[in-house]
Amino acid sequence: MGMSSLSKKALAMSAARFARILDAHPAREQRTTPDYIADALRVAIYDGQFKDGEELNQVELASYFKVSRVPIREALRQLQAENLVRSIAHRRAVVIGLDPEEMLELIEIRAVLEGFLVAKAGPRLDAAALRRLHDLCDEADRIRDYGYNWVLKNWEFHRTLYQPSESKAAIAMVEHLNLRVERYVRRSGGMRRLRQAATEHRRILKDVERGNFAAARKRMQEHILQTREQVRRFYARGGAARRGAR
Repeated sequence: MGMSSLSKKALAMSAARFARILDAHPAREQRTTPDYIADALRVAIYDGQFKDGEELNQVELASYFKVSRVPIREALRQLQAENLVRSIAHRRAVVIGLDPEEMLELIEIRAVLEGFLVAKAGPRLDAAALRRLHDLCDEADRIRDYGYNWVLKNWEFHRTLYQPSESKAAIAMVEHLNLRVERYVRRSGGMRRLRQAATEHRRILKDVERGNFAAARKRMQEHILQTREQVRRFYARGGAARRGAR
């Protein structure tokens, strides 16, 4: 396939998907090309830029990244090892999605871990961290769509809340679980849930400031399980049919 037959569609698609993502990554010169491409693709998949079951076209990707197909194939092998893509006929790769049951289970695991983290970190939060958490609540209140800005502010709130726990393994697990399900959470949500979640953040923070860490733990678990219920309702209404093939 020649460049002229794919450039407009392929490069426009790629630019739209990677424009903001590549800016967040270290300079390409600092890393090997396959690692750089794998990171960009990984974040694009987690961000929902590719649909479940969508092919990652090697010719289009090579054109966008201005490389041969060799580093593209190596990047795809990395993602295959992480169970983010699978290989199909003729060396083609497609995005692996989650079934609704898998999404719900991962969110339930998050609820357990995040309840543990807020109870452990709560007594260790200092005045600076509490001020930042309040600022994040205020910033979230100004967000008007369930998009990328909300995702960033939401995760910063949770991470700031958990950081003093010094439970690096648990925080890493929560981050990984969050990345796995975030695109489905966003797809199933809307402004009503965004506002509810922002209110729940303030209530959790209030419990922490009052020193009621058991209540903060319970409220955090309920906060995450409200998201689970949102996802469950969406897919029970047929959201699975709208998200594409696995």
